[in-house]
Amino acid sequence: MLKLLVAVDRSLEASIALRTACFLGSQVRIQPIYVVDPPGRDMTFGAGWAWKSWERETSQQAEENIEDLVISERSQCPNIDNPIILTGEPFQKISSYSWENDFDLVVTGAPFRGLEPKALLNRFAAVARKAEKSIPLLVMRHLKDMQRIVAFTDGGASAEKALGILIRLVPPLSADIVLIALAQGSRPSPNTETLNLERGLAIFREKGIEVSGRTLSNLDPGKLQIELQGADLVVGPMEDSRTQVQDLLQNDIRAALFCIGRD
Repeated sequence: MLKLLVAVDRSLEASIALRTACFLGSQVRIQPIYVVDPPGRDMTFGAGWAWKSWERETSQQAEENIEDLVISERSQCPNIDNPIILTGEPFQKISSYSWENDFDLVVTGAPFRGLEPKALLNRFAAVARKAEKSIPLLVMRHLKDMQRIVAFTDGGASAEKALGILIRLVPPLSADIVLIALAQGSRPSPNTETLNLERGLAIFREKGIEVSGRTLSNLDPGKLQIELQGADLVVGPMEDSRTQVQDLLQNDIRAALFCIGRD
């Protein structure tokens, strides 16, 4: 059973995120989460009872705001639980709830809260760095079958965690996967890339999944661009030192599955 925490609001992108979660098979638990970010949330609202009353009324209104979205998607996907309504800073609240309840993956549409994929990943990354934890995140820009996947690995724990989640998604996706190996650090090493590639391929072979492999140093920029343009999903780690991977998000990717932060 794959536990998915899906960040929603009243947007079309929230519907895309929920629909994508439903596409990931019948063996998933889908928990929508809606975080109310009220103006002046950092201000003191007086007595505790007044704050609790305001928070209760706000949560009730928020639930009404997304009720139609959840009901509409649940009619096609019974795996969707009743939404969780929280108040506060959205990225902190979503991350904390995911950690506290052991979710396997956070799913969000893009733009979310006005942010595109790279900005979304950076906001979640800031929360993860502060907490010294990791957040597996799937960001969907379009509703589309994910048949062509480009996955990156640098041999690190975050990369292998992202690959592990991808493997759990592969059966319903039935996808064509290209694995591209990177070397950690500012200076790429072909030998390290080769070792990382072999290790990544072994992870897939252990599960009986056939993928094709490349090393980044053997791909000219034009070829890499072609691979990315044809990808329905880009997968990889996202560390502060991996600016090269982050820069890939400047492309108009359809979806990204990144493991953010370090365990």
